[in-house]
Amino acid sequence: MAETWPVELPQCFIVGFSEGEGDGLLEYKPDAGPSITRRRTSAAVRPLSGQMRLTRAQVVTLRDFYNATLMGGALPFSFPDPTVIGGTLLVRFPKGAAPSWQQVTGGVFRSTLTFEVLP
Repeated sequence: MAETWPVELPQCFIVGFSEGEGDGLLEYKPDAGPSITRRRTSAAVRPLSGQMRLTRAQVVTLRDFYNATLMGGALPFSFPDPTVIGGTLLVRFPKGAAPSWQQVTGGVFRSTLTFEVLP
């Protein structure tokens, strides 16, 4: 069973987030003529990203969740669906997209999160 996004962290992105469709296509370019495209899989990952406002304690929680619970981002987890009230998505952090944060004011940080929504 997948881990769950900690309740101590915000359950939604700051207003505005980015979501897209997955690319499950395969393209082949023959020696002559136009390329040939076909559907390779219907199980393509979709991108999802956004920002959250965190306190110092929440930054520690996010860091522990990523490093210890998710084994450095290797494991998937359930995350609140930003488009469906009460819904959840199975997501993971893509390779090279560890969570990051920057200090906005004294004890407030803005964290940028990028996920892959798993089929």
